[in-house]
Amino acid sequence: MLETKRLYLRRVQLTDAPLLLRWGQSTYYHRTAGFETYLDLAAAKVGCQQYATRPNSYLICLRRNHRAIGLVELYKRGMATAELRQTSELGFLLDQAFSGHGYMTEAIQRVLKFAFRQMQQTEVWAGTFTSNVKSQSFLTRLGFHYQYCVDYSQLSAQLAFQEKYYLLKRHDWLKL
Repeated sequence: MLETKRLYLRRVQLTDAPLLLRWGQSTYYHRTAGFETYLDLAAAKVGCQQYATRPNSYLICLRRNHRAIGLVELYKRGMATAELRQTSELGFLLDQAFSGHGYMTEAIQRVLKFAFRQMQQTEVWAGTFTSNVKSQSFLTRLGFHYQYCVDYSQLSAQLAFQEKYYLLKRHDWLKL
């Protein structure tokens, strides 16, 4: 478990299925974070099991009342080379009701500390939909730098979106 002054980040549990269902039924979270669609509680439980198997996937919880308010995770970018094994990609989602209080900044700063110090990552990447200007600005404030845009529709007709990718290198993070 990772902790901050106001938050703690814990592993996803099966009892979190109603929360995942709520997020999974909201077009807002699909549109802004690419969060998976869950049509019923059974599907959300499967989602919980999938998140629970990922080693660095956490629910963001408030210390004061233990309420889960978001999700953050680091996932591998590839295993082909030693260089790629030292990089991660960041994914994040914050419940709309808790926006504007600095919770996501606090959570991600803690996750970055974990990534760069404990995991010995050299780079952390983050992707956002091109339309999600708020997340792009947020990543920039955290020290990430825009690198490139990928048009996934060029890869498959089923992937009709573009994503901007941002990078934070360990040596830049140490300067912050």
